[in-house]
Amino acid sequence: MTENTSIDQVEELGTDADDQEISEYTSESSGETAGEPARRPSASAPGAATGRRKQAVARVRIVPGTGEWKINGRTLEAYFPNKVHQQIVNEPLKVLELDGAYDVLVRVHGGGPSGQAGAVRLGVARSLNGVDEELNRPTLKKAGFLTRDARVPERKKAGLKKARKAPQYSKR
Repeated sequence: MTENTSIDQVEELGTDADDQEISEYTSESSGETAGEPARRPSASAPGAATGRRKQAVARVRIVPGTGEWKINGRTLEAYFPNKVHQQIVNEPLKVLELDGAYDVLVRVHGGGPSGQAGAVRLGVARSLNGVDEELNRPTLKKAGFLTRDARVPERKKAGLKKARKAPQYSKR
């Protein structure tokens, strides 16, 4: 008797109405409806931020546009002829799939090309974060673009040739 009643109860639990209620809470269907695409980042607001790396400081402004870069009045390719530096600078926009959505205006000074590229990347990431924080921040944070790289050259010490290189030692 108890066996039959428990089977009947299990069969009652597996109705279609219950399945629909449960499917609302699954990870596949949460937050999205069938006809509506996921919310994409919008390129409607301007943003500005400062980025630093080594001795370089970059002031970055982003404005909705066609993807044009102006760094100290020059194009991206003219200012950073090295493809690696161009990729470094472009990474935050690529990660958010916003290539060509913003015009980027940059004033950068100090340091060398690598430091300047890192400073521009941090500035671009911070300005994108300022435009739409709730949507852009998790992606930028996961990629590590919002973290300031605090590494700087170590100072030279007295009695040494460089920061750590000691003069040649002679035993006799």
